[in-house]
Amino acid sequence: MSTYPKQVEFLKLVQARIPDHLNVVDTLGELLGIGSDSTYRRLRGETALSFEEAQLISSHFGISMDAVGIDALNRVDFDAGHPIETAADYAKYSQRLVARMLQIETGKQQSHMYYLAQDFPLFYIYLFPQITRLKSFYWGRSILALPEFQHVTFGQFTIPKERFEAGLEVIRSYAQLDSSEVWTSRSFLATLRQIQYCWDTGLITELNDALAILEEMDELVEVIRIQSTAGQKINPLTRQPTGAPFHFYITELSVGNNAVFLDRGETKHTFLSFNTFNFIETTNRAFNRQTEKWIQELIRKSTKIEPGATSVRDQYLAKLKRQVDTIRQAICNQEDTLL
Repeated sequence: MSTYPKQVEFLKLVQARIPDHLNVVDTLGELLGIGSDSTYRRLRGETALSFEEAQLISSHFGISMDAVGIDALNRVDFDAGHPIETAADYAKYSQRLVARMLQIETGKQQSHMYYLAQDFPLFYIYLFPQITRLKSFYWGRSILALPEFQHVTFGQFTIPKERFEAGLEVIRSYAQLDSSEVWTSRSFLATLRQIQYCWDTGLITELNDALAILEEMDELVEVIRIQSTAGQKINPLTRQPTGAPFHFYITELSVGNNAVFLDRGETKHTFLSFNTFNFIETTNRAFNRQTEKWIQELIRKSTKIEPGATSVRDQYLAKLKRQVDTIRQAICNQEDTLL
């Protein structure tokens, strides 16, 4: 009999996150800095994990420490990642995002991701280099107020090659994940307002820079058209719909914030946006039951865009393009906008 049965349950959830081609004992032992015998004893529940060990495992694999044994909503453990106070911390955010996507992609369990998009899903950013630059610049300067960003304009701002490569890894993984996305009529507005803010405040000084970002927003509309027509995600390299199944919904309801629910059979995982772009995550079972119920009800009240339903889809995408054109005209003609 195990002395620590809840620990055994917790570590079973961890084992499900470790790819088949990796040895579980070696992977955990390397993470914790312990030998094989010590690792086996923890897996069997004969030796207790220390608080520091449990916290390290929880952070590394994205599994809440209260994932087993605590089934109440009044206290939920969320992982918020490393605090972002410097440009080096900012880079760790990208590393965390890549790590989560790779764990989902290579995990043993079949996964389906539900994305409720108050803003268009984060993953699409990495298809477009100028949107990637805009988001990284805006978040670093205006949201995080990082010292390294305070004396550069958008035109002077560059993203290290490894950050671009990390972004491509994120979108590549996302292209392989069966997903349902729920968009609203406001899913472009946050980004469009960020573009206009940067232009109005002189953070973007060159008209061609602003227009290049807006052109990529138009291209994003076409990506959604292609995916919703084919019912499949595009390959980020070929832009052809050869990826995982894609289920597209439009809702008139207010989503409130960006939320991601990952259904992996017995294991559920919720990601919620905070601080504009960052995310907190939990595998708390009770919280995930509530999240799943909320998402399914929202989907029930949304319009599913079937591959042949071009009329509703085209009306929606035309609205997004008009929003982009409104900001384009406001910038080119120095006009006010109602967006």
